Amino acid sequence: MRRRLLLVLALALMLGACTMPMTGGTPSPTPTATPAPSPTRTPIPSPTVVNGRIVVSNLDPDGAAVVAGILYPPSGGVCGVNGTYDSCPLTDGLAQRLDANPLKPAEPLCRCQNTYQSRTVTSTPLPEGNPGAIAHVVLDFGAGSTVKLDITVLQTAGGWYASDTSCTGQDPQATSIYATAPPPCG
Repeated sequence: MRRRLLLVLALALMLGACTMPMTGGTPSPTPTATPAPSPTRTPIPSPTVVNGRIVVSNLDPDGAAVVAGILYPPSGGVCGVNGTYDSCPLTDGLAQRLDANPLKPAEPLCRCQNTYQSRTVTSTPLPEGNPGAIAHVVLDFGAGSTVKLDITVLQTAGGWYASDTSCTGQDPQATSIYATAPPPCG
């Protein structure tokens, strides 16, 4: 009988060992994936006014389109509509050229005489090694009348600034605002 008792006891211990965790150790936790820290994005500063001029941050990857959007707002009135362009995001040279009004019968920034109804802006980067982009602006005057401009926008240490305007699809040197007699682009 003693043998039988020992056998039952041994069987009970073996069965108990199968269903109960081992004693003497702590169960290890189930491993969980640690989320990778998300990169902290540096917020892009909004355009600001510095020394009376609108400045678009050089950190903005869409700086050329932002500059073009400021120069040609959706409202139909261009930046500098009061006849001086010193407050616009332009290089000093372009501001002086526009202030001289090389297109006497037309507003020199849009090369137009009437107010446009809407505008679209796209941009393409300048060739490798040239910091900046070309902003392509289409001003719609209604009834199928448009003006298409290419705005050369440079990315400098101080921000993004427009440096020239020319007519889309035409010789950029011949249609540059710096040409002796810049033509209308419409």
